[in-house]
Parts: sequence; C-alpha cells; structure tokens
Amino acid sequence: MPPRPPNVVRLKVDLPQLAGAQYVRLLRDRPMHMVCEIRLHGKPAYLKLFRNGDPADTVRRTEARLHEAAQALGQGQDAVVLPLHSVPDQGVLVLEAAPGAPSATVLASARATRRAWLLGRIGSWLLRLTAPSRERGTFGPRFWLTMAEERLLTAEGDWIDRELVAGHMAQLRAEAFQLRGASVERAASHGDLTPDNIFWDETTGRMTGIDMQGGAMIPVALDIARLLAWLEGRRPSPAAETIDGIAAADFDALVSVPGLLAEDQRPILRFLIGVMMLGYYLYCPRQPRRRGLLAEAMRNWIR
Repeated sequence: MPPRPPNVVRLKVDLPQLAGAQYVRLLRDRPMHMVCEIRLHGKPAYLKLFRNGDPADTVRRTEARLHEAAQALGQGQDAVVLPLHSVPDQGVLVLEAAPGAPSATVLASARATRRAWLLGRIGSWLLRLTAPSRERGTFGPRFWLTMAEERLLTAEGDWIDRELVAGHMAQLRAEAFQLRGASVERAASHGDLTPDNIFWDETTGRMTGIDMQGGAMIPVALDIARLLAWLEGRRPSPAAETIDGIAAADFDALVSVPGLLAEDQRPILRFLIGVMMLGYYLYCPRQPRRRGLLAEAMRNWIR
C-alpha cells in the first residue's frame, strides 16, 4: 500500500499543474516550510511548500534566485537544481532532483587524497557561483555577534559546557572589535552550503547545488565557514593538526582554491568559523558525539 501523504501535501499534489504527481515520502516538516519527495511524469522531484510570511513572494524570489544561480554556474559540470513548476498563490515550488549523491555521503567514505580533491571541487563550484556578483563592502561583525548571543540565550540544558562557551564568546567579542569596518568581499552565494546541499555525480563529474537560500549579498567567507564547521562536527575523531579549529587538511583543501578567498579575508573567515561552530554546538543537544567534536574544535579555535 503506497504511503499516505499529510492532508496538506495531498491537496498540493492534486493541483492541476501537478497532474499525475505521486507522493513518495515526507522529508521535512517545519513551521517555515515543508518538503516532500514526489514522482512527476515517472521521475523523482521535490515539492516545497512555503509557509512563512508571504509564501507567494518566497516562491517567486526562490525561483528567480535559482535561475540567477544557473546562469552563473552555466548548468554544465557546475549546476543548480531548477524549478519544474511554480504555483506562487499556493506557496508551492516543485524542483528537479539532483543527480548523484550528497557530498556528505561521498566525503564520509573518501580517503584523504580523494577527500581533499572533492573539497577543492566544492570550492571551485562556489567560486563560479559567486564570481559574477562579487563586490567589496564593509564588514559588520556586530550582526554575527548578536546572532551568536541570541542563540546562546535560547539554549538550555546541563549538557552545555558553560565555561567553554563563555571563553568562546569572549574570543568572538575580542575579534569582532578588531574587525569593525574591515573590508569584506560579498556575493550572492549559496546561503546554506553544507555537504548535504551539494550533490556529486561520480559518473558525469557534475556538481549540483540544492536548497539555495535567498539572493542577499553575504560574505564569501560565510559559506566557507559553514561548510568547514559542519565537517568538523562529523569527523571520525578530532584532527591532530588544525587551523582555526578546523582539520588542517580540510581547511587547506578548500581555502587554497585559487581565487576563492582573498588573503585579507582570512580574519573574517576565522571569526565566522567561530560563529558557525558555536551555532552547531548549541544545535545538537541530543547528539553527544557530534557535540564533543565541536567542543574540541571550539577549544582549538580559541587557542
């Protein structure tokens, strides 16, 4: 017997624009959006139902951002998933499936040389995505510091190492003070670049981004910091050699991609790595192993 979709999804699958669509499974159900896998014309696809603020506007902006990213990437060896159907008044966007497997899966089983190569490949994808929109501006560390402070205020539980977090916040504040007014390189980037959100097709050599966020100009260093901090919480064991709390091999493989990150952006990258590490640490109360790896990474970052 096929799985029965939630009522709200069943209504969307029955839209005239999605005639013949079949529900497969629910992937995510959050206050801001719901995501489910469907089959459309015999092929896998993904239905996103936006619920936040103005869903119709969100659909239109997301669709526009995907086409903008596709133009930057070229849709050859570097690509992004594209919309198949858009129903703004229903808050619905249907996306094609990315070929291959999540980079997270590939990285988890890759040997050191292969892992370094793949991280460099992700860096090249990010470089191509951001190249057309890069610009210089003024860095505002207070925004990111406030975000870290707000996350800490809402975090509860005796699992939190309060001494470690206090030391981490003190270091973030000190570095934020030094970075006020610094020149920052910004671009229309991915916005949520994790190995789960970028697929690698071993057969064709194609790299495809999914779950692109907005189109706002953000520090180029932000997606790099997010990716590196995500990886650090999923290592088999802490790395013997680190740079800014990140395994040196991973850091070098990504940051050394020619043209990806200007040398004067390294202090901003370090600061944002600290922000991302703290966020991930506070987000995993039920994942003691991941939390332990991130705690060790935070200690190394402080040092």
